[in-house]
Amino acid sequence: MVKLLANASIEMRLIDNTTESTILQSSSVSQPCRQLVLELFKVFRTIGQAEFQACAAYATEELNYWTKQRFFSYANILHRDATEQTHRVSLILEQYNKITQMDSVLDVLSEEYYRFNNFNNALQVVLNRELDRFAPSNHPLREALSDCLNTTVTLHQLDMEYVLSYIDSGCMNVADKQYDETFENIAMCD
Repeated sequence: MVKLLANASIEMRLIDNTTESTILQSSSVSQPCRQLVLELFKVFRTIGQAEFQACAAYATEELNYWTKQRFFSYANILHRDATEQTHRVSLILEQYNKITQMDSVLDVLSEEYYRFNNFNNALQVVLNRELDRFAPSNHPLREALSDCLNTTVTLHQLDMEYVLSYIDSGCMNVADKQYDETFENIAMCD
């Protein structure tokens, strides 16, 4: 799912960079028009970012149980056991004389290592299963996130095309709108 977010983020940045570059490099518009379009660009870029964050927030909320209750509970067991293992090794080294009882130290440490390694491997299998749960491309959460991100990227592209339409028209969209509003105000006064 991180890959889905990363790819959508790259697409959004590409759209933003292309749009901003087009605005800045356009030689057919006046400076006031360019400033207006840059402001419009910033507004629509912020909207796109908010929609992108909403997709990520949705996925995070849906993953809440799976991460906190499932994955992290197993990972915490493994972490706790690894921490305790370090303590057990220090106790073993303290308990035996390293010179006269070296064979005993090696035997006990080997048993500890064997026990820890088996436990670690078993829990690693469980953790991998938890991670693999979301690997299928047709998993409902992956599909929902993908749909959300695809919609966000598509709408963002359309928004930026709208922003660039102001460059294409030399900001006549704004002038026409101001004219229409003036005309409506005059008509209301009559």
